[in-house]
Amino acid sequence: MHVNNKHCWTYNPTSEEGKPYFHPLTLPGSDTELTWYRPSDHKWHLGFWFSWKYINGINFWEPDTNAVQKVERWTSSFDEKAGIFRTTALLTYHAKGKRLLAENRITTVNTTPEGDYTIDWDTTFTALNETVTFSSSKAGKDKNGIWTSGGYAGLMWRFAPAGKEISVHFNDAQGLTDAAACGHESEWMEALTSNLVSGATATIRITNHPENPQHPVTWFTRHSALQSSGYHLIGPAVVFHRPLTIEAGKTMRLRYTTTIQRVRK
Repeated sequence: MHVNNKHCWTYNPTSEEGKPYFHPLTLPGSDTELTWYRPSDHKWHLGFWFSWKYINGINFWEPDTNAVQKVERWTSSFDEKAGIFRTTALLTYHAKGKRLLAENRITTVNTTPEGDYTIDWDTTFTALNETVTFSSSKAGKDKNGIWTSGGYAGLMWRFAPAGKEISVHFNDAQGLTDAAACGHESEWMEALTSNLVSGATATIRITNHPENPQHPVTWFTRHSALQSSGYHLIGPAVVFHRPLTIEAGKTMRLRYTTTIQRVRK
């Protein structure tokens, strides 16, 4: 999507890991990229994407030959007048050659004439022939009581490199900020990101749907200096503190809304 000759967003229907993703997502009204695709520190980070950590103990986050995710089919439509893009996809998850899980995903992007945009994520998981359990690496705290390890899984936004040109700061509905927001429950998480050269600024808010399991959801945040580029990542981590289970033949629905809006003075 381009608005006024500026790149807005790009949707990629699959990847070599079988995971659809958005990249680049940009700051509205500019070509400043807000996402990072395959950073050198975590090459499996795909900009704005969804990935479980463990399904029945098998690692679907990092590359693992025991875990295979596939996009079986997908379709898309675009209403140019309304600025609405919609894509549907059927995904399957295979562990050690066994088909465990099916996912029906609907992703909708609404783009305004000014270039602001909203991404709605509506996905339903079905356990096929056996009970399926989703979990994460065990979460841990540092000596200051900040959650600094484990807990991650689900919908994630990896931010573009921060430094001399880009700044990123997080806050949640409870008033917690940056790394301190990790491991705590909130209805939403917001990022304020700016291009320090041009002064262009945008807010990015990810909102958890109130009917999602374990609402208000626990959030994963990373806000730290890693090498020279920084490590900035946020996402609603539904299995941060405890696993989720779907019995064979049952379903689980997850919905999220992400708004990307330029701060206009």
